[in-house]
Amino acid sequence: MKWRKFLAPVVGAALLVTATGTTTFAHGTPQTDTTGVELRATLDSLLSEHYALAVDSMMKIYDGDKGAEAAMAALDANAEDMEPVIASVYGEEGGAAFEDIFIKHNTGTDEYAQAVKDGDKEMQKKALDEIQSFVDEMGAFLAAATEGNLPEDGATQALRQHEDFVQNTFDLYTEGKYEEAYTSYLEGFKQIFGAGSAISGAVATQFPDKFTDPNTVAGDFRSTVNRIAAEHFALAQLSMAKGFNGAEDFDFADWAQDQNTEEFRGAVASVYGEEAGTQFVKIWDNEHISVQGDLATATASDEQGAVDEATAALTDQFATNFGTFLSTATEDRLPKDELIAGIQAHETSVIDTFNQYVAGDYETSYETYRTGYALMFDIGNGLSSAIVDQFPENFHNEAPEKMPKTGFGGTANQSNTMVLWVTLSALILTAAGTLTYRQSKQQ
Repeated sequence: MKWRKFLAPVVGAALLVTATGTTTFAHGTPQTDTTGVELRATLDSLLSEHYALAVDSMMKIYDGDKGAEAAMAALDANAEDMEPVIASVYGEEGGAAFEDIFIKHNTGTDEYAQAVKDGDKEMQKKALDEIQSFVDEMGAFLAAATEGNLPEDGATQALRQHEDFVQNTFDLYTEGKYEEAYTSYLEGFKQIFGAGSAISGAVATQFPDKFTDPNTVAGDFRSTVNRIAAEHFALAQLSMAKGFNGAEDFDFADWAQDQNTEEFRGAVASVYGEEAGTQFVKIWDNEHISVQGDLATATASDEQGAVDEATAALTDQFATNFGTFLSTATEDRLPKDELIAGIQAHETSVIDTFNQYVAGDYETSYETYRTGYALMFDIGNGLSSAIVDQFPENFHNEAPEKMPKTGFGGTANQSNTMVLWVTLSALILTAAGTLTYRQSKQQ
């Protein structure tokens, strides 16, 4: 899957719902589809997919999962898809250099997981040295490519933080500290979205004639809706596979999904009220998360009747009820029939990814995974666009205090590591004096 639709100067992801009219705004009103925000969304998608696949492949390598090789191949395919995005801004030579650095980094990650599995301390050290080399090389590359708009020290430090999250999540997993491992996973997922903000901000500063400010209030909102949606997809795949395999950490993967659900619930409640938040959880938990678990269990037990029942519940009942809920909440800015079709497409991608994994068709499973992961960013685009159109007064840059306290981009429940990326953004602001960034801390 090549991301050719994302080439410069503007890289537009298609809306989940094309007929909403929510991304066309009059001059001076908030927008979620500017050139800068689209660039940020593209980087968010590819970088966060890298994080999810890195952790997934390392777990599978350690567990001796037969899907490990396909997981590693998907990780490399993700790196290949970054090349045209970078090349569209910095030319073919820049894109090739970026990909070369990233591919070597993936190799180090895979080698570290295998070395831990084998108890090979010497290979572990070699792999960690390789990863540190990536941190240094990529930090230097980004600083040079952006002509210093992304400072090398800040970029290197933030990349090191990302690598620490990947390694710590994996190490905690191998030690059987599953709650700590999934806590680290969730924090690392938040942190990587800061990379899209910082890099796109530096590019926009460098090429103001091509890219608008990506880090507007509306841009932040879209980014975090994307994050919650993508995190849900990644966790669903982890949880269902672990449920099928009877893995020791299955309950903790489910626990991580609960944390994702709570963040989603808080966001809905902050915009539409506590009653809507409660209604969301009722649909999301009872008709979606728990049914995905039922599907994994029924598949493991070879209970075809229960498998068929769970599949129908997800693609029919849940898609209809959740699509109706969102369409009503957004006052039909997301047309119900088209929204239901989009949710059905999401559920189909989740189910197909799982079924292909169960059947041992690992390569196809990861191809479906990648398509399904990208779809979450279309869903995030449509939903965030509709809400910004519904409440434009909450998303003007000149009045950020009016932004709903949703946990979306810039609220107190972000991780401390996100602050590192925002601090990096502040350095860019100091150097360029043109972009506005928002800083946050974890309570």
